[in-house]
Amino acid sequence: MQLTDKDQIRHLLRRDPRWCVYALGDLTPRMFAKCQWFAPDLTLVLHDYGTSILFAMGTASIREALAHVTWPVHLQVRQDALDEVAKHADVSHVRQMLRMSWEARTAPRTETIATRKLESGDVAQLQDLYADGESAGESPDFFYDSMVSDGVFYGVFEGDDLVAAAGTHLVSRDEGAAAIGNVYTKRERRGRGYSRAATSAVLQELKDLPTVGLNVRADNTSAVRVYQSLGFIRHCEFVEALANRIA
Repeated sequence: MQLTDKDQIRHLLRRDPRWCVYALGDLTPRMFAKCQWFAPDLTLVLHDYGTSILFAMGTASIREALAHVTWPVHLQVRQDALDEVAKHADVSHVRQMLRMSWEARTAPRTETIATRKLESGDVAQLQDLYADGESAGESPDFFYDSMVSDGVFYGVFEGDDLVAAAGTHLVSRDEGAAAIGNVYTKRERRGRGYSRAATSAVLQELKDLPTVGLNVRADNTSAVRVYQSLGFIRHCEFVEALANRIA
């Protein structure tokens, strides 16, 4: 059964806002028009970025939701939902992830490292920065130019050279939710605390929001430690994966 009542959907998402931080952002008018929501629990199919993304709070509505995706569909689900998807589709590229939630409500300042807020005019430098990690498969895999103007980004510069940045995947002040993302430091400039400083600056602008989260690979222990030092805690494990129609 499809749901279209935003208040009803919001009520379901608010049962676990930390897990649902991205879905809460999809309640904004611009994103809501691209969404399909399914009950009796809640499964979201987002049609954007030239593909489909499926997010689930449970398993009961997954089969119906899969009938509405564009293949291949990108998954952001917990293990029980992944098992359900695997009954109806071919699942590949499984990556173990952590959802972390910011509980400190204040961000430690790094006075010795200067940061600057990034604007639309800095997009070209951001793209160059992220390209630094392409050969090693480390560059952010979910960055779009519009995220800079729609969200909050800070960078660390050495002279005119942008050497580190942190930003957001989404900011929805109406829903009280934001997701940190696109954090990267140039490979030869690591170990100086630049990513931590940039992320701290972003958090300073988001400290009034009740739900701030991020995704990080479960095996990226150094990044997990940095986020913990900024006041993030582990909320849950989940998987990112790709599902395709069974041939």
